[in-house]
Amino acid sequence: MAPNSESTMQQISYISSGYGRSSTLSLSTGSSRDGRDEMSSAASENDLVFVTSYTDFDKLAHGPRGTEGKHSVHVYRFHPSDGSMCLLNIEGEAHDVINPAFSRFHPRLNVVYTCTEDIEKNGQIFAYSIGPDGELTKIGQVDAGGTSTCYITIAKDCRHLLAVNYWDSTLAVFPISPETGEFTGPRTSMYDPKEGQAVVAAAKKNGGVNHSNNDESTIQMRQKDPHSHALVLDPYFGVMAYVPCLGKDLIREFYYDKENGVIASELNVLPSGLCSGRPDGPRYFVFHPSNDIAYVVNELSSTVAVFRVDRALLREIALAHKAGESMERFKGRSTLTLIQSISTIPKAFPTKMNTCGRICVHKSGRFVIVSNRGHESIAIFRVKNKGSNRGELSTVGYFHTRGETPRHYQFDSSGQYLIVANQDSNSIAVFNFNLCSGEIKFTGNDYRVPSPNFVQCCPIHGDDEHQNTSILANATSVLGNQPILEEVIPSEIVTESDAETIKSTIPTNQSPGLTKKELEMELEAARRQIDELKAMMSNVATSSPL
Repeated sequence: MAPNSESTMQQISYISSGYGRSSTLSLSTGSSRDGRDEMSSAASENDLVFVTSYTDFDKLAHGPRGTEGKHSVHVYRFHPSDGSMCLLNIEGEAHDVINPAFSRFHPRLNVVYTCTEDIEKNGQIFAYSIGPDGELTKIGQVDAGGTSTCYITIAKDCRHLLAVNYWDSTLAVFPISPETGEFTGPRTSMYDPKEGQAVVAAAKKNGGVNHSNNDESTIQMRQKDPHSHALVLDPYFGVMAYVPCLGKDLIREFYYDKENGVIASELNVLPSGLCSGRPDGPRYFVFHPSNDIAYVVNELSSTVAVFRVDRALLREIALAHKAGESMERFKGRSTLTLIQSISTIPKAFPTKMNTCGRICVHKSGRFVIVSNRGHESIAIFRVKNKGSNRGELSTVGYFHTRGETPRHYQFDSSGQYLIVANQDSNSIAVFNFNLCSGEIKFTGNDYRVPSPNFVQCCPIHGDDEHQNTSILANATSVLGNQPILEEVIPSEIVTESDAETIKSTIPTNQSPGLTKKELEMELEAARRQIDELKAMMSNVATSSPL
């Protein structure tokens, strides 16, 4: 298949990093006229959907208008045949698990993490083992070290979990077991951009502003303090942590010591948008799955900022990290260059009446999706995958979410259905996603959930995958020492013919800092890693009892 083929692609993820981008192997599949992928519909047969709810509005920085949940977690089984869901479980007493608002499914284990929002007390991070019928077993809990915890990232080797605390803007790192997903010790790192100073703004119930609003007085108070809102590790080498700071309209670039789980130093800061004089409020940061491009959704200006990623500089930092060299020479050098800013709402719609929610790149790499809270829509953009404008966006359209305040949404694992959490209308709505046009259409399936704020798709791993987890964890640890390419492809999805497919789908102009020879070196490194993994898997298979 040609690298720029417009045929529908099935993206098979391997060793998902939790970075905002997983490494992918692209295989051609058939597609029907309505954009439905004929071969990947079975991919979501084992999907469970983990939905969290707000349970105590007074403890939040913002002001939901729906109904407080008596329980904080609902678990559904997703049916890919028609996009319907069946309720399996309701858990989490409101006073025990308060305002869980961000969740992350482990890339290798049937474990889901969720964190709580509370501007007065430190957030909590819960770890649950999730069973095939939606049963939840708590396997761990840690103090997040800061208030209003809002984001979780799992490092590529699955040995550390990184958390973001919105209210006091702190960043924390915790060790986890790659075999069980349990927390294995005290936090290994804490970063505070305020250097211990107290938060200036008052809580909403103490006369502070409602962070749901977007008027001038609210923004002025909201941006008196830094407010970290996400943390995403670079998907190439895992040595740079990108943190959008909503309170200061910045993207912070941190050197991350991945072996020790330490956010070591801030290397650079840059504006999150065009510097138009109006506040941007960067909320989330995501990478494109194949282009050296990153996208930032600016909550307050209702824009998406498109950045070119300097992969060559990241490589230089990674090699310096591996050699134990000082990072001083990298300070003030950004790995990001702004190349486009595009609005998420129609031109005539008042910006002050909208704030953006989630952003993601569809697994095909062909579309970027953003939720609009106020305009009550999903904005969909087509990614330009050819020429000098590679990675830039053009608007497909805006689609009503059949509810109010779409705080979050999630694709099922096939990428053919979009599940939207309409926070202030207490509802979940399911849409068909057309893989060809990028348009969405309501399936007729909606569900009543009190103040839903997050949707996490949990594609349950089978027993065979569990048996291979420790092997893959050890292999990733060993092979992660490779300085050129650190992604590892499980042998069960790679054949000799696949290796040629990989070679044919590597973009030859992916980064201006990479030569053809360097790309060939990466490919050779990947092949060596595949061979080593195959040998390890073979040894286990022959030594395992029948």
